[in-house]
Amino acid sequence: MFLAPIPAAVASHPVLAAAGGSIPTIDIHNTCRVAAGAMVSLIGGTTTENALSACLNSEQSARELIVKGWSTFSPADRTQCVRPNVYLPSYVEWITCLEMERDVRKMRQQEQANRSR
Repeated sequence: MFLAPIPAAVASHPVLAAAGGSIPTIDIHNTCRVAAGAMVSLIGGTTTENALSACLNSEQSARELIVKGWSTFSPADRTQCVRPNVYLPSYVEWITCLEMERDVRKMRQQEQANRSR
């Protein structure tokens, strides 16, 4: 059986790559810096190193959860949730979306199974 190579344009497109199996890499330092700046503009005060450090830790932990559970998320959910080209991509948002999509699907399947008994 012959498998044609994936065109470079498809393989390098972040959303298509996510659906296909690879986790896009985002610049969490930029994400946290911009998020901290947005919070300062909304509520005032200043950005502290502790806030940036907490953000970076959260993002890294979320990425680790995505890596660990990647095979449990459907390609459709990956495409829906993993969007590296949005305003402020975030592993925390991605894992939240992926887990919610997966869990809602499981709940619906369970409800359907219970109804058919």
